[in-house]
Amino acid sequence: LVVSVYSWAVIAYKWGMIRAARARSRAFLQRFHEDPDGMISHYADRQRFQPCPFSAIFESGLDELALIMRGRRDGRALSMLHVDGLERALERAISLEVMRLRRHLIALATTAAGAPFVGLFGTVWGIMQAFSGMYVTGSASISSVAPGVSAALTTTVAGLAVAIPALIGYNYLMNRVRNF
Repeated sequence: LVVSVYSWAVIAYKWGMIRAARARSRAFLQRFHEDPDGMISHYADRQRFQPCPFSAIFESGLDELALIMRGRRDGRALSMLHVDGLERALERAISLEVMRLRRHLIALATTAAGAPFVGLFGTVWGIMQAFSGMYVTGSASISSVAPGVSAALTTTVAGLAVAIPALIGYNYLMNRVRNF
């Protein structure tokens, strides 16, 4: 029950977080496309778009570009070394944003993978109780077997009831992050 509640909380939180990040990033891109030459004004406007993955990536690129340009006074074009450094800074920022968006999704994957085994453990335990009930009563009547079988089926259903939403939530959210 606790793991199920936690999984649903992660699903709801991450769904809202990804949805908000997409909306803020759309707003950032719209603003960026309205005035592509005004990159510095976008940079100064960065607080308006936080937390926004695209603005964070943009800011990281501008920070790296500022470092490159600070040492240059000759006005020449950027060398391939500078462009590679800028590209690495952008890739690093993208990786950080993807990691931020994926944070806590591993809990869903772990739940989806582990909950059926917990249910299976309960199933085996319930079957052992059923056999123990048969041994104690000396008969294989329904009254001696039913409690163990009932417990076995209940834990199987509980394990699946926790695993299935976690698996669906994990796949859905990972796909949303990947597409984003």
